[in-house]
Amino acid sequence: MDRFFILCLCLFLFLHGLPNAESDEPKQLLSVTFLVAVNHTWNSCIATTKTPALIPGQPWNVSRIIHVGQCDEGPLVFNVTKNKENDMRVDLTFYSSVIEDASPPTCHIKWDGRYLVPTKAWSNESLIPGCFTAESREGYHMTYYWFYVIDWLFG
Repeated sequence: MDRFFILCLCLFLFLHGLPNAESDEPKQLLSVTFLVAVNHTWNSCIATTKTPALIPGQPWNVSRIIHVGQCDEGPLVFNVTKNKENDMRVDLTFYSSVIEDASPPTCHIKWDGRYLVPTKAWSNESLIPGCFTAESREGYHMTYYWFYVIDWLFG
């Protein structure tokens, strides 16, 4: 009985091949979860939030409203473009309810679809892919934004 099972398994693997988790086929990014931090200098509000899983390419008027504590809220939209090899670029825009007379906070995350592996040579480098930007309210008060990719789903 055991030999028969092993023979059938070998025949199945021969005909269908081994499952390959690291396929060379491009995978589609289905969703991304971000960590968003905001620091308003004009009212000393600092907050961080984890977004729900967001779908790339959603227009701002369809995207979910992200609440960053009591500091800010608005839709977070992003697009992902693939460069050569496996590098990607995440272009994101946060349609802040605080930034009224300037462009919404926008930044770009260079990413390869993985977390970084810690090394002694780069011990001060963040292991989570992210970006930082700052915008001004009324040309005087600064608001700082940090965006990090903390989870994702490929399909």
